[in-house]
Amino acid sequence: MKILSLAPFTNQEKDILTKTFPNHQFTFVKGAKLTQDMIDNCDMLIGNAPDRINLNRANLKAIQLASAGSDTYVKKGVLNHNTLLANASGSYGKAISEHTIGMILALNKNFKTYFNNMNNHIWQEVKSGKELYHSTVIIVGLGDLGYEIAKRLKAFDCKVIGLKRTLIDIPEYVDELHTMDKLDEILPQGDFVILCLPQSQETINLFNKKRLLLLKKDAVLVNVGRGSAINTNDLKEVLDLNHLYGVALDVIDPEPYPENSDLWNYDNVFITPHVSGGFAWKSVHEYFLNLVIRNIKHLDNNEPLENEVDFTTGYRKIVKYN
Repeated sequence: MKILSLAPFTNQEKDILTKTFPNHQFTFVKGAKLTQDMIDNCDMLIGNAPDRINLNRANLKAIQLASAGSDTYVKKGVLNHNTLLANASGSYGKAISEHTIGMILALNKNFKTYFNNMNNHIWQEVKSGKELYHSTVIIVGLGDLGYEIAKRLKAFDCKVIGLKRTLIDIPEYVDELHTMDKLDEILPQGDFVILCLPQSQETINLFNKKRLLLLKKDAVLVNVGRGSAINTNDLKEVLDLNHLYGVALDVIDPEPYPENSDLWNYDNVFITPHVSGGFAWKSVHEYFLNLVIRNIKHLDNNEPLENEVDFTTGYRKIVKYN
């Protein structure tokens, strides 16, 4: 099998792949140097191809994305109807969960103010803040990422309420689990609300002004899923009403977020430029490499792929908690 990889594997990881599969032919290339001819002569693609490339090719048996999101690939005509698609869910959970906790603590403990004070050599106490301890945290979108966040929140003795499309047995570290149709009923209970949603027709602008106002006045809202889940203009309106203690965003609509936009100027808003996951982190490399190895083996054995995407829903067909 001819396998073309755009993923940022290290030399050591490339060596592991070629030695694990000596009968397969690997080509490792950066996206900028990818050609259509390379796509037309491979059986499996690892990574996310640039928009200029036509992926609707009968020769492509499978695509293993390097991203958890797959919304652009499930659109009609993007892929051949026989091409299998798998996302990278599970790869980013550990890294993003650490980032999530970090952003929450930054807001709770007034780190923005203290960083500014430190730069200006000011010794001054801020006599307000919040604690995660014994708080109620709502995780909207309890997939791999939400589960990893829940796991870490238990160190703070939080009550964790999860919401997802379909009910499963309540996983460890989660106290309650509800379907998304209960969202409006559950939101007012949260001291912290964390969004881990993929982008789909159901999630775009899910958090509009009406829904944002359902949150407690002193709640903290965090988004580490997709920026489109929150209507940015509505969020500014709600903040102008002095509703919400704070907002932490690693994703935002649009991206990149324009430098002249108002949201940068809110003292109780913490923005990072979509950096919580990605291949800068060791945990991402480790999980993704092993996921690729497992899925090459599945493809060799004509087995369903791990994280295989359902083209109708845009979600994975099977969810596993590790």
